[in-house]
Amino acid sequence: MEKISIVLANLMDRHGVPNAETVARIDLAAALENKSQSSLILLCGWAYRSDSQINIADAMLTYLETKYPHLAAKALCQRISRDTVGDALFSRIYLEQLFGRNHFSINIVTSSYHAERAHIIFNFVFSKLCIITVSGVNGFSSDDSSIKEQASLAAFRDTFEGIPPGDV
Repeated sequence: MEKISIVLANLMDRHGVPNAETVARIDLAAALENKSQSSLILLCGWAYRSDSQINIADAMLTYLETKYPHLAAKALCQRISRDTVGDALFSRIYLEQLFGRNHFSINIVTSSYHAERAHIIFNFVFSKLCIITVSGVNGFSSDDSSIKEQASLAAFRDTFEGIPPGDV
């Protein structure tokens, strides 16, 4: 069974330098690689800044290549997604192109405050295609992060109401 780590981005500056939260997510993914090797590390995110053409996935790859060069060979960028739903959907399409519908497991690496919503969304998009776990870094939640996460989850459920899980 293929094991894949999917690292979700947070933010970066206009020069493509990931913020502390994104760096912590990459660092966690690297630490997890020391415990259990993945076949692939998939870095997600688009060129979201109006003052930069850099995809945040590429910014994460540059950081990974600099700090963890031994992991760079197994890292790929998924540069299409703009949010967590997109991370799940485009990662599924990407992984099916790479591995077909063979059985694989996914570990999503994100922040702890975002872990529950990410797990729900990835489970919905991937449905029964794979085993999904989530690893989250601590220390980045704010007073209103729980409220924002619940609002985003409600919007996700409203948007996809009536659509069968796994139906892309």
